[in-house]
Amino acid sequence: MYQKPFVLFSGVLAVLVIGIVVYISTMSGAFGERAATTITLQPDIEYQTMHGWEATASVAEGKQREIFDLAKDAILDSIVNDTGINRVRLEVKSGVENTQRAWERYISGKLDTKGWQALRYATVNDNNDPNVIDWAGFDFSKLDTAIEDDVLPMRERLAARGETLFINLCYVAFTQQITDGEYIHDDPEEYAELVLATYLHLRDKYGFIPDTWEVILEPDLVPEWTPHRIGEAIVATARRLKENGFMPRFVVPSVTDTGNAPRFIKGIAGVKGAMQYVAEFSYHRYRHATLKNVEEIAWSGKKYDKPTAMLELWFGRGNSKVLFEDLTAGNVSSFQGRTIFGQFDMSISADGKPHFSIRKEVVENSQVYRYVRMGAVRIGADSSRRSNALPVAFKNPNGNVVVAVLVAKPSLLIVNNLPAGEYQISYASNGKRVVEPNPVTVTAGGEVNYDMAQPGVITFAELANAGDAARP
Repeated sequence: MYQKPFVLFSGVLAVLVIGIVVYISTMSGAFGERAATTITLQPDIEYQTMHGWEATASVAEGKQREIFDLAKDAILDSIVNDTGINRVRLEVKSGVENTQRAWERYISGKLDTKGWQALRYATVNDNNDPNVIDWAGFDFSKLDTAIEDDVLPMRERLAARGETLFINLCYVAFTQQITDGEYIHDDPEEYAELVLATYLHLRDKYGFIPDTWEVILEPDLVPEWTPHRIGEAIVATARRLKENGFMPRFVVPSVTDTGNAPRFIKGIAGVKGAMQYVAEFSYHRYRHATLKNVEEIAWSGKKYDKPTAMLELWFGRGNSKVLFEDLTAGNVSSFQGRTIFGQFDMSISADGKPHFSIRKEVVENSQVYRYVRMGAVRIGADSSRRSNALPVAFKNPNGNVVVAVLVAKPSLLIVNNLPAGEYQISYASNGKRVVEPNPVTVTAGGEVNYDMAQPGVITFAELANAGDAARP
């Protein structure tokens, strides 16, 4: 009595199996063994304008110094041309206002590491009047070393490419590390004096001023720096800079805990006159870097009409997954995953020769950095399988289009609705970069198909002129 239902079920099951087999065979015939993912460009949708790919300038010390001295030109060439860095964070420690010359004593061997660390954030007031700068009370020697080692050579290399280095000057004051001295820069007027002195020093000695000033690095680790205090410092400093012919442009709040950014932004906005001088909302990703918190920062940027920036996640953690999430969910205009020297694995062989290679996650991030340049605008790009392939697309200032795709699983990529032109295809996977030797020609509204056989980041970059290599 139960035979007929069983036969009926078996027949239905057989039909389903045959249908699945036919579908898989059809897909395999069309696409090989890869699942197909369609990336559709949406050039009429515009998002953020890019303000650069940042790395922190850091004075080389110890073995790193030895390698830098032996291979300085090659390292700096690679930073600009291979990794694509075009924005630098130049740090000013609070201890520059101090008469003890701690850095000079440290590098000359007169002060040990522990002694230097105890003094690097301690302050000694130049005088009792914040409106009068006593230059004998300031020591910019460490700042000058970073400028001469990193910043000036990078400026020259980018200028040779017809580009400009974006300089973000960042104030650092981890006051809880002070074991020998005091701290005065929680007074807004004293802080403003320090900022003005630094601007004047850069202008008069090196002939440039920073594009932005990052008010305080990771204030959620510095008890003296509340959101309200940051706002007060902005107002006082903006006044002093404007009085001396400088345009105030500040970066805040640069918190270490991503979840703290909205609270700090709201507190800064509560200080009358502060928000008008804020150029960028920045955050770090060391704690509570949830998608919700990143999206809330993007919402704050939209509310106050400010670009956003993820300006620190070091030690290899700022990988391509983080980069693509920050570009899309965080709407960031700038991103930093490493210091300048942190971009590389560095060593010296037994015969005394320096060796350096770009770190694995930097190779993948550079698939975006190298091709998306200062002033590029992110445009719309959709994916039929976002879990397999997440795209970002940009239009560079010269009008050329770049599509980069974070590929999680091997896929046949079908990139369509591209402007007419020639496109260079390259990809990075497992720390290796591959550039296809021949550009692909696309007609207006056309498409490019590419079988991406491994996870990684692939880039389709429109060439400036037919036959030219993509730059860099």
